[in-house]
Amino acid sequence: MRYHLLFIFFIPSIESRRWSERQLSLQTGRSITIPCHYDIKYIQHKKYWCYNAGAAFNYCTILAYENTTKDRVTVTDYPAQSLFTVTMRDLQSGDTGMYWCVVEIGGITEPDDHKDLYLTVQSDPDLSVVESSVSGQEGGSVSVQCLYSAGYQNEQKQWCRSKDWRCYTVGRTDPSQNSAVQISDDGRSSFSVEMSGLQKSDAGWYWCYIRDLQIPVYLSVTERHSDHSIMAVCLTVLLLLMVLAGVGLWIRRKRHTATEENQLEIREENIDQAGHTDTTEVSYSTVSFITDKKKINRRNTESQTCSPTEDPVTYCALSTMKPRTEL
Repeated sequence: MRYHLLFIFFIPSIESRRWSERQLSLQTGRSITIPCHYDIKYIQHKKYWCYNAGAAFNYCTILAYENTTKDRVTVTDYPAQSLFTVTMRDLQSGDTGMYWCVVEIGGITEPDDHKDLYLTVQSDPDLSVVESSVSGQEGGSVSVQCLYSAGYQNEQKQWCRSKDWRCYTVGRTDPSQNSAVQISDDGRSSFSVEMSGLQKSDAGWYWCYIRDLQIPVYLSVTERHSDHSIMAVCLTVLLLLMVLAGVGLWIRRKRHTATEENQLEIREENIDQAGHTDTTEVSYSTVSFITDKKKINRRNTESQTCSPTEDPVTYCALSTMKPRTEL
C-alpha cells in the first residue's frame, strides 16, 4: 500500500509534464519575452520570476516581481488576460539554467503555484523565429517563419497556442477555429505558419514547437476598416483639400485686389502732381498800332488801359478773359 501511494504521488499530470519539458534555446546578446499564464483566481496575487542554476524550486532566487524591472529583467502583469510576461535582455551564456513562472500563494501548507522552463543561451540556437511579434488585420492573414538546426530536420513541427495549448501540425489545415492554420516545412532549416481569416480572438501568444524546444511568438490582430469607413475618410480628405484650395484662392484674389488699388492710388497721385491745371485767371491783350493822338486820348478815356506818351508808339488795350476749357 505504501509503494502504491508513492507511485500515485510521483505521477505528474499531463499539464505539469508539458511545463516541465519546456526548453528554450536562445541566442547570446538577444532579448526574449516569455508569457506565463495563471488561473483567474490568482489575479490579485503577486507574481514573480525565479531562477536556480540547478533544478530545485525551493531554493530559487527571485529576480523580479510583477510590474517591476530589476537589472536585465522586467515582469509585467496583464490581469485581463490572466498572464504575466517576463522580458530578459542581453542574454549571456551564464543565464543558462532553470526558471519558474510563479504566483505567490502565501499559505503555509500550500506552496506557491509555479511552472518551470529551462533556458539555454548559445551563439547558434537550435530553434528561433524571424520575428517574435507579428500583426494582422481581421479577415486577413499572417505568416511566421520558425528556424531550426540540422539536428531537428526529421522532427515533427507544430504551432501551439499558449493559453490552451492547442497545437497544429505540419501538413494539416485546421479550420475548426476562427482561422485556418497551414504549416509547411522546407525539410532543411525552417517551417512556416500561415494563419488566414484572422479574428480578434486569435490574438495572443503562440509557440513554435519541435520535440522539446519552444520559442514564443506574439500575434496581434487589428480591426478591419470597412469600405464605408475608407470612403468616409477619402471624402473628408477631399473636402478638406477643397476648403484649403478655396481659402488659398480667396487670399490670392484679396492680395490681387489690394495690389490694383495701390497701383490706382499711385497713378492718381502722379496725375495730380504732373498734370495739374492752374485755374488762375490770366489776361490777354489786343495789340493795335495807333498814330493819332486824338484817337489815343479817346481810347484811353474809354478803356483806361494805357497811358499816352509824347511820341507815337504802339499801345495795347488789355482786357480780362477766362481761359477756354479744352474738350
